[in-house]
Amino acid sequence: MSFNQHTPCVILPGIGQSKVELTDAEGNKIKMAWPLDVDGEDILESLKMPLAKMMLFRRDAGFSDKVKKVISEIADPIATLSDGSMKNTLRVVSYPRSLAECEADEKRYIYKMVPLQMLSERIGEENLFFFSYNSFGDTYEIAEELSSFIDMVKEKTGSDKVNLVPVSLGGALSTAYFQLFRHKKDVKRVMYFVAALGGSHLIADIMEKNIIPENGVSMIEMLMDRKTADSVSGFLKLLPDGVFETTINKVLDALNETVLGNSMSMWGIIPPERYPALAKQYLSDEKHKALREKADRFYEFRLHFPETVRELEEEGVEFFAICGYGLQLLALAGSDKMSSDGIIHISSTSMGAKSAPLGETLGESSDEGRHCRNDAHCHISPDKTIDASFGLWPETTWYFASQRHDDTAYNDKALGIAARVLSDDSFKDIYSDPDFPQFGQAHDNRK
Repeated sequence: MSFNQHTPCVILPGIGQSKVELTDAEGNKIKMAWPLDVDGEDILESLKMPLAKMMLFRRDAGFSDKVKKVISEIADPIATLSDGSMKNTLRVVSYPRSLAECEADEKRYIYKMVPLQMLSERIGEENLFFFSYNSFGDTYEIAEELSSFIDMVKEKTGSDKVNLVPVSLGGALSTAYFQLFRHKKDVKRVMYFVAALGGSHLIADIMEKNIIPENGVSMIEMLMDRKTADSVSGFLKLLPDGVFETTINKVLDALNETVLGNSMSMWGIIPPERYPALAKQYLSDEKHKALREKADRFYEFRLHFPETVRELEEEGVEFFAICGYGLQLLALAGSDKMSSDGIIHISSTSMGAKSAPLGETLGESSDEGRHCRNDAHCHISPDKTIDASFGLWPETTWYFASQRHDDTAYNDKALGIAARVLSDDSFKDIYSDPDFPQFGQAHDNRK
């Protein structure tokens, strides 16, 4: 029996929100492995001669191979092997304590990643915990680490249950937790925050090399600091016809060969409908057998996750979600007509909401697949581009138009919803407070 007034909350952060260090065999830090520690000046210097040669001869002349080598070296600290294990010795910067017990610099970092001050004001920092992990590691191993972390939280707080706050990639981790540890019955509420529950077509497009080449510079911006990315992008715009496309394809090869193609975590966010073809392409050989077995196992569970959710709801677990919609996926993605928050498509974060292609409105729909068939309820967005009745949780999912993925953390309304869900058991659904209607607009409280 819990003696804690509030249910403790465990944040499962997104792909860029956990720090991971590259260490030597003795455990000494060499540098930051993730987020990537990029020396922009060294990169630019290494590309000057190949660029000059390419411009002189007006053909590739080895330039694209050099760019591929540079990208592979940049990504090497987080490189994965064919069995899904990490190439290097890494150490996650972890916080096995509440925010109340964190040092001032740790607390600043956590709040920068997930600005949940509104929540901590309601439940106290002693009930807020941040679970960090290797974003490119083994999903099942990370789920086991999460289980131990939750056990620590329960012991510290005296609570028999926790609330989970999966952010982006953290959505896939929470799915794995339910697959392995549902029997513990230690989750009360789940507040999904732009979570990749149905994967990300952006990652699938990169692995499939289904991209818009002229927008490929946006991929460079994902890997480097703004100044270096701007300089490299400037170089790329000077490339002769054909060389630019070749170079972007080599960058994709570098990312897929070094990290994505061997990462269990990344396979866990391939949309299920695209998994079989990509798995056949990347994981069919003998050296990938161990990784393929794990990835297939997780894929099969994800296919039936909606049914698992209903069973968990019967056991008392409550699910809520916050989503952004109305934006094109990152400019390089070939899947450019899907409504998304720029990183994850809306049918993934909402578990099934129907959306019109960008620039269009919804047409007539049959009732097949609807999760709310109450004629008194209206789950159509004001702009008539979203039908939330097809989402798995039509009464407990909120949508924000034109809301960018990362900027959702600075939307006061979204943060207010999360704070209420995670602190107030009487806050049950989209009807609980007129200040928090199902559909809202993008906002950034930093501006």
